[in-house]
Amino acid sequence: MSRQFSFDQFLSRTGGRYILIVIAIAQLIALLGAIPGILSINVNAEFDERQLQIFSWTVPLLIILTNLILLGISWLMTPTARKRLDNWAQGSHSSSSEEEYRAWREITSLTWRYGIMAGFVILVINILPAFFITLSQSEVISSPFQPTSINSPDPAYVLLGGTVSLLGSVILAILMIERLTLPARLVLVPSDFDAQLEGRFGALLIGKFQILILGLIAISVLLIAPIGYQQTVRILYSEISSFERFGGLQAQSILFSILALLLGIGFSYYVSKSVSDPIKDLINTFLKIEQGDLATRAPVSATDELGIVTMHFNRMVAQLEGLQNTLEQQVIERTKQLTATNEVGRVAASSLDPDELLSRVIKLFPEQFGYYYAAIYLLDPTEKWAELREATGDAGHVLKHNHHRLEVAGRNMVGTAIREKSARIAQIASEEKQRFENPLLPYTRSEIALPLLVGDRILGALDVQSTKESDFGPELIRTMQNMTGQVAIALENARLYQEAQRVIKEMRTVQQQYLLEGWSGYSAQHDELEYGVGDESLENARQMEVPISLRDQLLGEIMLEGNDEWTQDQRSLVDAVATQAAIALENARLVSESRQVAVRERMLAEINSKIWSSATIDGVLQTVAKELGRRMNASQVTVELKQEDGS
Repeated sequence: MSRQFSFDQFLSRTGGRYILIVIAIAQLIALLGAIPGILSINVNAEFDERQLQIFSWTVPLLIILTNLILLGISWLMTPTARKRLDNWAQGSHSSSSEEEYRAWREITSLTWRYGIMAGFVILVINILPAFFITLSQSEVISSPFQPTSINSPDPAYVLLGGTVSLLGSVILAILMIERLTLPARLVLVPSDFDAQLEGRFGALLIGKFQILILGLIAISVLLIAPIGYQQTVRILYSEISSFERFGGLQAQSILFSILALLLGIGFSYYVSKSVSDPIKDLINTFLKIEQGDLATRAPVSATDELGIVTMHFNRMVAQLEGLQNTLEQQVIERTKQLTATNEVGRVAASSLDPDELLSRVIKLFPEQFGYYYAAIYLLDPTEKWAELREATGDAGHVLKHNHHRLEVAGRNMVGTAIREKSARIAQIASEEKQRFENPLLPYTRSEIALPLLVGDRILGALDVQSTKESDFGPELIRTMQNMTGQVAIALENARLYQEAQRVIKEMRTVQQQYLLEGWSGYSAQHDELEYGVGDESLENARQMEVPISLRDQLLGEIMLEGNDEWTQDQRSLVDAVATQAAIALENARLVSESRQVAVRERMLAEINSKIWSSATIDGVLQTVAKELGRRMNASQVTVELKQEDGS
């Protein structure tokens, strides 16, 4: 962990130079991979002093030249990557998507492109010159079994040993560059997932393992096979004991086997790390995401199939995070809309005054949704004009003060919504033809007009305006339609309530008039309508007067006198008695009136029967006079039939 951290710090200090520095470090480490090949050449191709002297100063120079050439090639292959790293080190993170793509492509393809170029350059500059030098200075040997071939440097051994050095150094250099450029790759990962996938240009796992396995097989064969051939020839023609030669063959075989094994261990370690580290990063990311942290992303530390899996995984997590944020935002929006709808319902249920209802409802739109302007229009009795009843803001105050109204048949969204009994929506206000351009509302960019409907009956319209274009989504439109439905029902309920109150008031007036006429007539027929009990009024007596009233009509009064102060319970008792007395008195009056009506109807029926029983005019007149006089207690009754002259 500290090693990785130190490389990150080193990258922040060096910027684009980091790529060349880590390649140089990888080249130095890769020299270890060339050691088995160099030893193989020294063991199998026995050089004389002059040849050793030539190779002692030419080989190091050629190696240095090779590394410098490869550094130059690496510098040419990574211009955009180095530029972006320099900008990152300086704190500037702004770059175009095209630059991100090119830099990512350069850094992911650097490993295998370097490997190809390194193999070619080492072959041309290091191996082939040594091979041709050895070839030019070796004796012509017609048969490997002639005695002079024992100490002659065979160019084939130079070529075979050089190939081992090439494979060992190039494979080790590739693995080290892949490992050391990881911090730079993490910095250069594009923010766009498609660019990550399209710009990835690294070797796949199957290619890595094939190169590693074939390289190890080739190294092992090229190291051990020449030993057996060379030692066999020496055993046959050398004067040294064959047992000593066999001992040398055994020692060399063990040595080169150990070297091949060490190379295999080193190669397999770095290859396994290139596989295990990205998997560990993925597992750690899994654990964090399981804990609910969807903002976590797995580092794209590989350029093979694991890198592709990591990129797809990061894109999936990003989509999940976006979906979660979208759902959370939708929940917040829906909660706000439901809160506004519930608030409208609460206001509608708490007031039966239309003016108060509209005043409280219209304020919810800027408060709950943050809209620029909202207004409610109601139809006038002629249904030709939509009159402004309530509006928000200073513009609404001015319009309301000026008794603003819109013609239902005119070119405006409110009138169109009322005529068509459907919502009228202008997501881009400037493009809506059926719209009234109000100079008091210059910042309107979108507008919606919703009709206030109760069944098939249209009451008016709600007009809402926003400073944003396309600010009315489908969910919001449905919410506002529900709100306007509640407002329309509340207005209709308020209207019905006021109408009912008016009818009740009229009925009460009629009842009071009826009671007044009834009791006035009853009082005229009865002189004494007062009753009292007890002694006469005493001085300093406590009086309590309780009215006897029925339906707000005063019928009489109960008056009590006593020495003590009257309590509230006593007053309540007298009030209850007065209420019951008023009802009983009214019932008694109605019964008395009903009896009188019944007596009168019966009397009329009897008189009618007697009148109809008379068959002559004189009989009818006599019956009428006799019955009326008897029934009315009249002293004299006269019935006269006469006609006016000329009639």
